[in-house]
Amino acid sequence: MLKMGIIGMGKMGEFHASWMTPANQLELVAVCEKSDKRRADLKAKYPQYRFYEDVDEFLAKEDIDFAVIVTTHETHEELAVKALNMGKNVIVEKPMSMTYESTLRMIAASEKNKKHLFVHQSSRWDRDFLFLQETIASGKLGEILCIQSKVTLCDEGWPQWGIEGEANPWRIKAKYGGGMLYDWGPHLVDEMMLLMKDDPASVYGILQSGVWTKEVDDYFFAALRYKNNVICQIECSNNARLAAPRWLVIGSKGTLLVPGKKDPVWGDVEVKYFKDNGEQIFEKTELIGVMESGIEGGFYRDLVPFMEGKKKDFVSMYETSKVVKILEMIKKSDEIKQAIPFK
Repeated sequence: MLKMGIIGMGKMGEFHASWMTPANQLELVAVCEKSDKRRADLKAKYPQYRFYEDVDEFLAKEDIDFAVIVTTHETHEELAVKALNMGKNVIVEKPMSMTYESTLRMIAASEKNKKHLFVHQSSRWDRDFLFLQETIASGKLGEILCIQSKVTLCDEGWPQWGIEGEANPWRIKAKYGGGMLYDWGPHLVDEMMLLMKDDPASVYGILQSGVWTKEVDDYFFAALRYKNNVICQIECSNNARLAAPRWLVIGSKGTLLVPGKKDPVWGDVEVKYFKDNGEQIFEKTELIGVMESGIEGGFYRDLVPFMEGKKKDFVSMYETSKVVKILEMIKKSDEIKQAIPFK
């Protein structure tokens, strides 16, 4: 049983806590939360945990296997490096940090202290993504030509930023790393990098501030061009009133479509392809109940098996560092209005 401690127990921190279960061979023992009101509320709600206000005291006193950092984006590097230097393994909420250079300093601290550094790239365990990976690997679609990955947060679905964190709406503040690019961007870029298994040749990006704030983006689009001329598009909007398709993958033999839904869990996949004998096949699959491995909290389910050597692949800090590099390139491309080569 690994002992876990959370730094930053907001709404997302409570999600992390809910996944630290005996079934996952994890035990949450302590929480560091600097907000006096939030800490008092949490103590009443979770009397079984030890609570701290000061992060240095928390790291010095608590004998934990992992410090889990669930704070605003601009604090990730400082807290992760501090925890690593104190001899703790670290899990940090995505994005890994705000800049590529920052991620390299985090990696250096991990390597120096010989401690694990993982980023909570939870969408790797989404049912739609797992099904997509399987379908591409099966060869049904043939040679991949184009991948489109979109998330449109329509007004019938998730809460909009306007009603999230009313006391401190950090998601619409630039100094905290707010904006859609650093919210959903890490998921969409990470998934695309895993699918392509390579760095893009170039990145082109567009950011827009349309409704919620002029300080950060509430819409972004990016095109990642690969050396074999595969075009990968990622797009996210917090302003849509109807949902766009979550995935559209076009191959030389077939196409995969995940229709957009207002529900956070995309439930259906449609695949149409030609067999070698010319027969045309149409398949529609309901993911719920079919892909049981694709569940919320899959990151924490696989953490201990990976640590014990029973699972080969997990979330590499070198991969997640490149995700931040591409996010930076999207921002830079928007500024200069042209594609940027990946170096």
